[in-house]
Amino acid sequence: MSLKDLDPMEMLKDIETILAMRTVEGLWQHYVDRLAGLGFLHVAYHRLRILDVGGAPLADGHLFLSSYTPRLVQEILAQDGLSDLPMHRWICTHRGSESWDWMHSQRRAGRLSPAEERMLDLFARYGHVSGHAISLGDSVPQMRAGVTLSGAIGMRQDRLDALWRQHRALVMTLTGLVHLRLSVLPYAPPENALTLRQREVLEHIAIGRTTQEIAGLLDLTPATVEKHLRLARRALGARTTAQAVLLAASRRQILLDSGDGAAERGPSAPTQDEASALSVSVSGKVPDACLPTREL
Repeated sequence: MSLKDLDPMEMLKDIETILAMRTVEGLWQHYVDRLAGLGFLHVAYHRLRILDVGGAPLADGHLFLSSYTPRLVQEILAQDGLSDLPMHRWICTHRGSESWDWMHSQRRAGRLSPAEERMLDLFARYGHVSGHAISLGDSVPQMRAGVTLSGAIGMRQDRLDALWRQHRALVMTLTGLVHLRLSVLPYAPPENALTLRQREVLEHIAIGRTTQEIAGLLDLTPATVEKHLRLARRALGARTTAQAVLLAASRRQILLDSGDGAAERGPSAPTQDEASALSVSVSGKVPDACLPTREL
């Protein structure tokens, strides 16, 4: 199926639904349901936000959304395996889509790392022996993202390929739209969420106020302001207050404003129950394959 074969009214309905979504959770559920209806019962979205801090890339965490079984996801996280997921290296260095045949050919040629082989075997133990990958490249600035799709447990690659040929255009279009919408929706996993007071002090810092000025405005002591800044840096995984402002703004936990007051605050973070089943956010070194200097 090509783009010209898509039902324009169905596509318009999808676009309207995606644009109307105001939460990551609601958008993700719509995407998962649509793909399941096409035969792709398991899907994972992995996004890395990359910020430029003084000319050096800073990984502002991984966003990992998954409809795979929670037990599989827990094993992935326990092995720190997000950067070794099936097809992750292909996603970081290519554009478009590719079947898991690529990964299996790399294994036969001895080109998978031991960690990649462990992840491939882990998926196989859960019955996921075939799949397709979609690389979204840098279609959204400062982000690298991709999607992995699988069919029913135990489905062979040739059967999944037939599904892919039938629905490729629709899946690619939906995936691109969902990625664009996810890039602008506010989302902070609970371990990275700021308290109201932490957001306030960072917003005041962002518009150039000193600790003494903030203390006077908020009726706090300077030591208390410093405490909130320290806790905000810890929650965000930032080394400096300037870095904390950058990270909080990029995650839309604060809004930068040059006016007289602190910026209007965005929506609050999702609850623990909502977020834990959907995602993980881990700040740290950018995986080599996803460095922004590499040509995609």
